[in-house]
Amino acid sequence: MIKFSAADLTYIRGNYFTLEELCAGREETPVVVRKLIRDRVLPAPPYVLEDGAEMLPADYFVLVDQAGGAKRLRGHFELRHRVAGGDPAELEEDWDAYLNGVYSVCLRQTSPEAMVRKSELVASLTELLDDPRPENGDWRMRVRREVWELDELERQFSPDYDRSERFGESPSRDRLVAAARDRHADVFASEVRIG
Repeated sequence: MIKFSAADLTYIRGNYFTLEELCAGREETPVVVRKLIRDRVLPAPPYVLEDGAEMLPADYFVLVDQAGGAKRLRGHFELRHRVAGGDPAELEEDWDAYLNGVYSVCLRQTSPEAMVRKSELVASLTELLDDPRPENGDWRMRVRREVWELDELERQFSPDYDRSERFGESPSRDRLVAAARDRHADVFASEVRIG
C-alpha cells in the first residue's frame, strides 16, 4: 500500500479535489466517471489516498468540456496535440500518460499544449545543462528563459511521494529547474521572484 507523508497529504489536499467535489453540480456522477476511467476514456486520478479518496486537479473536466464530452476527448486531444507541434511519434505516449494521470501530477494546467511545451523544454534544458556554457550570453539567456517557463508550467510535486521511486527518476522540476538554479546561481542572480 502507498504511504504518503504528512507533508504529501498537506500538499495533495491543498492542491487537488476529490472526485465527489469535482462532480458536484455536473451531469457526470462519480460512478460514471469511475467507469470512464476504467474504460480509459477519462484520466485516472494522479493520487489515490490511503482512505480511497481519488484526488484530481481543479481543471480535470476543462479539456473534456472543451472537447464537447468524453466521447470526443481523444479526437480533440489529438488535434490540439498536433496543432501545438507535438511529435506524432509521441502522441500515443502522451495520451497514455494523460490517461494515467501523470500530467496532472506535473502540470498546473493539463492541456495538450502544456504537455507538448513541457516535453520541448525538458529536452532543450537537458541538452543545455548537459553542455554548460555559462560564459556564453546566448546560453545564459536561454537557460534563464526556459527555466522560468518550465517553472511556470509545472506544479511543485508532492514533497516525498513524487520524489520517491514513483517515476523512476526525480521530477523534472528538481532535475532542471532547481538544479539549474543551484549549479548556475550566477545566471539567475538578477532574477526577481514575486510571490
